[in-house]
Amino acid sequence: MSSIAFAIDRPLLVNLLLLLVGVAGLMAWQKLPQEMFPTTEQPRVQITTLFAGASPEEVERQITIPLESAFNGQSDIESLTSISSEGLSRLTLELTSESDIDEFVRDAEAILSRLDDLPAAAELPRLQRQQTRFPVISVALYGGVARHTLFEYAEWVEQQLAQLPDVAAVEASGLRQNEIWLEADPYQLAQFGISLTEIKQAVVAAVADLPGGRIESREGDILLRGLGTGADIEAIGAIAVRHGEEGRYLRLDQLLKLSLRQEQATTLGRYNGYPSVNLTLTKTESGSTIEVAAAVYRTLQQLRQQLPLTIQVGTFSDLSVYVKNRLDTVKASGVVGLVLVLLSLWLFLNGQVALVTAVGIPIAFLVAILLLWLSGFSINMVSLFAFLIALGLVVDDAIIVTENIYRHLESGLDHRTAAVVGATELFWPVMASAATTIAAFLPMLTVSGTMGAFIAVIPAVVIFALLGSLWESFWVLPSHAKEWIRSVPNRSGQERRWLMRRYLALLKWGLLNRYLVLVTTIALLLLALLFAATRLPFQLFGTVSTGQFFVNIEAPLNYSLSDSERLAAKIEQQIMAELDQSELASLLTNVGVTFVGFNTMQFGSNQIQIIIDLKPQRAEGVVERWIAPLLNLQWQPPTGERVRTAEEVIGAIRQRLQPLSAIESLAVVRTSSGPAGADIEIGLSGSGDLPLQPLANELRDYIATLVGTSDVSHNLRQGKQELTYRLNERGRQLGLTQQQLASMVRAAFQGEEVVRVNHQGERIALRLLYAETYRQQFDALARLPLTLADGRVLFLGDVATVVATRGLSDITRRNATRMVTLTAEVDSEVATPLQVTEQIERYVETLQQRHPDLKVEWLGEKRAAGESMRDMGLALLIALLLIFVILTALFNSLLDSLVVMVAIPFGMIGVVMGHWLLDLNLQFLSMIGFLALAGIVVNDSLILIDFVNRYRREGHPRFEALLEAGRIRARPIILTSMTTFLGVSPLIFFATDQTAFLTPMAVSLGFGLLVSTVLILFTLPCLYLIGDDLRLQCNREGLRFKRRRVV
Repeated sequence: MSSIAFAIDRPLLVNLLLLLVGVAGLMAWQKLPQEMFPTTEQPRVQITTLFAGASPEEVERQITIPLESAFNGQSDIESLTSISSEGLSRLTLELTSESDIDEFVRDAEAILSRLDDLPAAAELPRLQRQQTRFPVISVALYGGVARHTLFEYAEWVEQQLAQLPDVAAVEASGLRQNEIWLEADPYQLAQFGISLTEIKQAVVAAVADLPGGRIESREGDILLRGLGTGADIEAIGAIAVRHGEEGRYLRLDQLLKLSLRQEQATTLGRYNGYPSVNLTLTKTESGSTIEVAAAVYRTLQQLRQQLPLTIQVGTFSDLSVYVKNRLDTVKASGVVGLVLVLLSLWLFLNGQVALVTAVGIPIAFLVAILLLWLSGFSINMVSLFAFLIALGLVVDDAIIVTENIYRHLESGLDHRTAAVVGATELFWPVMASAATTIAAFLPMLTVSGTMGAFIAVIPAVVIFALLGSLWESFWVLPSHAKEWIRSVPNRSGQERRWLMRRYLALLKWGLLNRYLVLVTTIALLLLALLFAATRLPFQLFGTVSTGQFFVNIEAPLNYSLSDSERLAAKIEQQIMAELDQSELASLLTNVGVTFVGFNTMQFGSNQIQIIIDLKPQRAEGVVERWIAPLLNLQWQPPTGERVRTAEEVIGAIRQRLQPLSAIESLAVVRTSSGPAGADIEIGLSGSGDLPLQPLANELRDYIATLVGTSDVSHNLRQGKQELTYRLNERGRQLGLTQQQLASMVRAAFQGEEVVRVNHQGERIALRLLYAETYRQQFDALARLPLTLADGRVLFLGDVATVVATRGLSDITRRNATRMVTLTAEVDSEVATPLQVTEQIERYVETLQQRHPDLKVEWLGEKRAAGESMRDMGLALLIALLLIFVILTALFNSLLDSLVVMVAIPFGMIGVVMGHWLLDLNLQFLSMIGFLALAGIVVNDSLILIDFVNRYRREGHPRFEALLEAGRIRARPIILTSMTTFLGVSPLIFFATDQTAFLTPMAVSLGFGLLVSTVLILFTLPCLYLIGDDLRLQCNREGLRFKRRRVV
């Protein structure tokens, strides 16, 4: 007895297993983490080193270059990029796809531990693996109070939020630690002949707690511990710096001013026009974005009651809102698609058959969900759309088997026999079709890098759903068909018989004129490809309107952090005056840092970033107000009141800020719909004497003239004014060294952490530095008093040459060579990044002709698109080879396999037509949709050819076999195509801003399938007959193909 017959005869066992799988799948759904996009671990490692007070050139020379040398020659490193800025070195190591990241991290930590040539004043390098992990939500504490008051309460709120379940980390920005400052008057120290080094030694000696051993007494061991000076300001001020006669001594507070301060700020935060401290929460890998955000809101509601009325709490960048909206929209699209699928099945077959088919869909999906949970994936936008793709494939399997059972019932077989014969008859063809579909999606796992990790869940969902569908189609479905289909009403009708006669007449004409049909189809394909190449631009990802954008601003280079904050306040006033209450949701400002991408930040006291969250836009028109919400299972019209689009708001803000002369540059960063870099990103490098600055300026000016470009800039910008000092001949005669000078200057102006002490329950630093009045004077460096070892006092200007210069704000290096990076954004309504890139390439060629040493490296979208399309091309080639092998194993005929394979590229006609009708550019996701299309086309084609061969083995002539197979397979093929198209139609015609980026994938699948249906039912039989003609012709000429066992 076959397994199919075994299941049919044991319906109780089948339903019990079905119940177990259903419960397990539902439990897995509850445990699956929910997030916006897949969390991908990039093959990158970043090394960050703080060197406070150092200029970019000093950071490059003393930190970055030694680190680059330490990692030079490592085989796992594909590229090495570094950015040296004021006080900070960031080294990004991009690894090869074959690298073991865990092993590399261990090796890198060992290399860093052996480094001994970094400056003592620099902090230890910090190594971090880069992950595309989105923050869940950010919390702002703000109000019209002093910042130190905000700091006290922010630490308390941070502790409360960190204790919430599934919160991985709470990172505070704008929060500063307490310090005790020891501020010195350099001239008073000079009068006493006391150096900063002498003060440091006195403080360290006084506050140290040192063990004194132990006493072994009869009562037991007694530990001895020497207690140093207390950590309060009065006790520290009483420390003796120098002793005199008769027990007199010079106290520390007689020389220095002691005060409790916050550490020097490098960044400041503001929220809705008020000073703020901002807390950003990230979740654990298994946590749900929606649940974590909900827990944060509940906790904040409780904390508000315990905070002073002068301190308010706000939230921004709440990712759970976007996650919930997008997940709900995609889930609603799936539900609507499923309803349309069931409706079409009921119309074409009957309610009982529709029910048998419909049960298979949730079962297959629950199996996929269970396997997803076991494999460590999450529920996100990409995985949910993969379920929409799988919907068509799962329905395809169920329809094919159910329709075949239904056909045998119509022929008069009893229910059990029809179920056994109908399912057994299609077991191997359906298994082969599933194998070809898996073969189409499996090579997507070969796509490397971030893009590969981003789309890896698509083949996983499809394969898991297909496995569940196969189990349901041959174990559960036949049992249900036998039990549930009690009658077979005749629903064929006169009209359907007429349609079938017209189809068979047209098919007969096509078979008689098969070469004309082939030539016409090829001509249509060539026209479609030509149209795509000339009229359908390609871009990696489209833009998505999420109601949030970033305004990155650079103030003049000489602006201090407080100057930039005052400018930021003016900018905030202008923005809030431009946006009314129906438009602005929140306004967050970062001063001193701008986030230019994931894991990429730019620091500087003149940097300002404003993050603007807009309220929902008002829905216009009947479709947006009523039809789209209903299709998304929202029973009330949208409540948004914002009239202007995000692009209109951005344009208005640009115009409003234009009169502010203090703004050196302004760039707007929009949310991307995928893991790509800047639209245009170019790296220029060359030999040491190549004038990179003029070339970068020339190329920047040219790009700015191209239609559709905006925010064109490069990173080779002048930095702050610098005072350099170098030991002169007199200094060398006195025995001084450049290192001694650097240590003295650093301690005086940057300050030096002397020691850490326990103060009121926290570990704080004692920082020794010059008083603020001296640190703010331009000529203070040359007049800096230096106390030598013999007590003599000299000025730094006497022993060193001081020169005023201006360096660079940032220094970028790639693979140990300085590089200038140019970036630009492109308005996709006007042009695509790749179109603009083609124009830039021609101009770059002229630059290289004038400067042969100039090296150009394309980064950004061009590089990402090239890598992605290369990998996708390889994946497609592997998929085609695997499909061909499976087809050959099924048919045992090369010609039949080639006939089915030829049907795949003809689907491009529908893909191009759909993108043209909906005015869409071809995108990377369009190619993913084409892969899904190839799987369905192969499924329907191979079963049609299998039926043709079956009838020929029964003795039917080839014409009659093709007509009979067409008659039998027309209904399930049309059903499959219609149900799949209807399943993705909400994303094609009614996608909102939340899901619009998925539309190209749905268009490729939906429209491609509509055209492919016609090709399968009409052109494929003609191709089969032409292949048979070729076999017969070759046999007559003595070339032997393997002869079919057919008539």
